[in-house]
Amino acid sequence: MARELDVEEIEKLEFVHLERIRYNFLDNINEIIDGLNSRLAIRSDWYEQFVGAKKKVVSDLEMGAERIFHYVFAHSMKHPNSSPIGSDLMYETYDAFVHIDIKTVADSNIGDCKGKIAIQPNQTSYPLSKYGLSPNLPVFYSKTFVKEGKEYRKPALTYFIYVLHKLASHEIYSVLLVCMPNGKLYKEYGDDIIQAGKTKSSVRYSFRKEPRFIILSRKMAKELFRVEFLVKDKRYSQEELIGISNESYNIPIWVEM
Repeated sequence: MARELDVEEIEKLEFVHLERIRYNFLDNINEIIDGLNSRLAIRSDWYEQFVGAKKKVVSDLEMGAERIFHYVFAHSMKHPNSSPIGSDLMYETYDAFVHIDIKTVADSNIGDCKGKIAIQPNQTSYPLSKYGLSPNLPVFYSKTFVKEGKEYRKPALTYFIYVLHKLASHEIYSVLLVCMPNGKLYKEYGDDIIQAGKTKSSVRYSFRKEPRFIILSRKMAKELFRVEFLVKDKRYSQEELIGISNESYNIPIWVEM
């Protein structure tokens, strides 16, 4: 019978794939930024219909950003999966099923979303019983891989790429990469990282409550983070963008503009 990874092994795998996603982003950063801004070349063709004077729009990048990241990641994340349950992007790797959800929020809603991400049960394996919901992703899938001669079930790993931007503008305040814990890590992270969502069918992952890989950070005696700034506007502080003070944690920044 196939085994299950223990909590430390899961965190190691989460960290490895976070690095993989980061490298893919940074290797293609110019193409991604140009792609996110490509909507502005035809702004006059959609602005009034989509945004207009009276429409309350969370983000004009919500649909388009998914297309850009799907195109870019398809070159390196070679095995997409057609499961009807999962994130915007879902890939099978040798040792995991990697879910990547693209989130975009415009400046008018940044305060409401600071340090937390609205999620759906389809995007996580983490227990949501605090709010009467159940995750739709399994902690481990039925497919397996071999490690050191032993067979293990592949875990579900959940990531978010979170773009904070100015509505209908080239201005991007930050692009965050965030890893939400796999459901088996519940005893380590508990209910504190889960908050109520705006609807009964959603919750929020409050990454500012615990932004670190806590098991790895304890073992390695240095802080390894579940949240990183792939891109950060240097005019704004870390606390202004994600609600975490530098006195608490110094969140990694890869590109500052």
